[in-house]
Amino acid sequence: MSHHRSLRVVVLALVLASAPLRAQQVQPVADVIRGRITDDSSRALVASVTVTRGPDRLTQQSSTDSAGRYSVRFEQGTGDYLVYVSATGFKVSRRRVQRQAVEHEFVADFRMERDIAMLAAVKVTADKPERASNDVNATEPEPGSSEKWKDGINGAISPSLAGNLNAIAGTFSNITITGAGPSILGSGGESNLNTLNGMGLATGSIPRAARTETRVTGATFDPTRGGFAGANIDVRLGPGDRFYQNRNAFVTVDPRQLQFADATARSLGAQSGGARGSVGADGEMIRGAATYNVSLDVARNTSDPATLLDADASSLLRAGIAPDSVARLVAIAGPLGLATIVGLPANRQHDAISWLGRFDDTRDTLSTRALTSYAGYTHDGALGFGPTAAPSTSGERSERTVGGQLTLGTFVGEGRRILTETRMAASAVQTRVTPYRSLPGANIVIRSSTLDANPDVTDVSLGGGSSLATDDARWTAEGANETAWNAGGRRHRFKSLVWARADGLRQTGTPNQLGTFAFNSIADFAAGHPQSFSRTLTQPERSGSVWNSAAAVAHTWAPTRFFSLLYGARVEADGFLTAPPVNPALDRALGVQSGVAPLRLHVSPRVGFSYTYNRDKDNGNGMMSNNVGSFFRTAAGVVRGGIGDFRDLLRPGILADASAANGLPGGTSYLSCVGSAVPMVDWTRFSADPGTIPTQCANGAGPLAERAPGVTLIDPGYDVPHSWRASLDWNT
Repeated sequence: MSHHRSLRVVVLALVLASAPLRAQQVQPVADVIRGRITDDSSRALVASVTVTRGPDRLTQQSSTDSAGRYSVRFEQGTGDYLVYVSATGFKVSRRRVQRQAVEHEFVADFRMERDIAMLAAVKVTADKPERASNDVNATEPEPGSSEKWKDGINGAISPSLAGNLNAIAGTFSNITITGAGPSILGSGGESNLNTLNGMGLATGSIPRAARTETRVTGATFDPTRGGFAGANIDVRLGPGDRFYQNRNAFVTVDPRQLQFADATARSLGAQSGGARGSVGADGEMIRGAATYNVSLDVARNTSDPATLLDADASSLLRAGIAPDSVARLVAIAGPLGLATIVGLPANRQHDAISWLGRFDDTRDTLSTRALTSYAGYTHDGALGFGPTAAPSTSGERSERTVGGQLTLGTFVGEGRRILTETRMAASAVQTRVTPYRSLPGANIVIRSSTLDANPDVTDVSLGGGSSLATDDARWTAEGANETAWNAGGRRHRFKSLVWARADGLRQTGTPNQLGTFAFNSIADFAAGHPQSFSRTLTQPERSGSVWNSAAAVAHTWAPTRFFSLLYGARVEADGFLTAPPVNPALDRALGVQSGVAPLRLHVSPRVGFSYTYNRDKDNGNGMMSNNVGSFFRTAAGVVRGGIGDFRDLLRPGILADASAANGLPGGTSYLSCVGSAVPMVDWTRFSADPGTIPTQCANGAGPLAERAPGVTLIDPGYDVPHSWRASLDWNT
């Protein structure tokens, strides 16, 4: 009994001891999944890691550390795992990890690829902002304009006339040269306007060597240009070259021996000879700081016109005077001092010097600071030399011109794309004509037989040239501001202008100031018996000043490079700075209104277009320069045209005439003596003291005031000349 109980205890103990051993043999071992997450450049990434255990799909999540490493532990490992990795900006990645042997640690490294999202195509269009420009050149003509730039062979203008603006205009078609200057579409020369870089130019000639471009405009549909109802001759003087130093010089010699003339021209001294030199230079004056563009011109021309004292017989006969009659007259005039040539020029001489220059401050390439100047002096001697006049009756003429411009421009606004430019200009011209001798004139009637043996009556002149004494002074002050900007790239170009100008005139000098004796024959002259004596004692000076102003806006629409439309309006105003005096008696007698100085306001609309139908790739603009000349190429297959109102400037001469010829007391006074009332002639005394020239007649009669003086009035409705002008051009 006890034996069986002991056996059961032993068996039970063995069972209890073997149970933990069997449990220990079947318990699973933990698995660890680890690795490193990097990008395609091996840089550590911050990523989320999800591991799914198979086959029961138990998941655990983890994140990488700063080194991109991660680790996930499964206490009851199965050896089969799916690793899922995601990181912002990278494509997700998956990998299945399985036990290959008895390992319990699995390594799963990932190199992530960037996730480049492919969006739907979106097309965005915009216009590149364009900086405004006010460049003026022949390769970019204004829409619709009717104008021509100077080009062609250099010999189109003779060397002696090179630089003369009227001569340049005369080489263009549709321009008629008249005594008053170029005429276009029948307009008078007084309606023309000479400009230098868009501002008034007070001279008609520039140095031949000046590096300039010149255009002649008959119609422009840009409302920011105006002040002319005729032609506009615009000289463009640019800054000096910033990269090259340019020099040019011209010398012209024109000897008389190379001129052909017939016997008549030679006897009258029509042949002339002279020389002219012109130099020009441009470039940098101070490196990176200043440029210059300057030119200087010097000229002299001489001729030997025949006079009463040295003309040959054929010249005198052609003038209607017998040579023997002239010999008698000269013999009588010699002792009186009227035939002397002492102190008088032996020939006619023309001297001229002119200057044109521009200096620019180039330190700021987005700003313009330029000073432009021009000056000129001309002298003409022996005015009035001819076969019917003695040299003492002539005189000389001198003219001085000076002018300057200041240009200040800069870019403003967003991106500095709006151009604003201010220009100021001033000029003055003084013209003086002076007789050689301060003596009364003597007109003698000579009766002679001409070449065809028919009797003829001719007046010859001795004494002084008192009618030549005049002094003319003119001045101009001008200012303008121009602003330009673009919109929509260059499809829309806008330009605005505010402009004002003042002009003044002062003319002094009295015609026939020292008087004139008239003799009916050589015998009367020899006896000292004049038939009449006339003299102007007083004459009011002519003076006046006026102003002109304008404001304009222009818009150029260019949707393509083949079409452009320019339109806008110019509002102009003008008036007088002073008014002529009021004449109440005239107002009552004629029912008119004197002393009027009207103010005018006028709107000038304009529109022009250009259309290029030739789309060839080689069709365009360009320029070629060589020793033969300069040639501009313009696009072919172009239709251009427009219509607009063009208005002249108000000139000070209108006010000067009305102020001087007013009909009031204190005007012009004359001395007129006839027959026995003519004072005695004493040429020696007159020559020694011009103050002894008679101021009253021999019978004591004093000066005569005009009993019916001429009067000039300004109509209250007066306006300057203006014209509507249309242009249509087809270039093919």
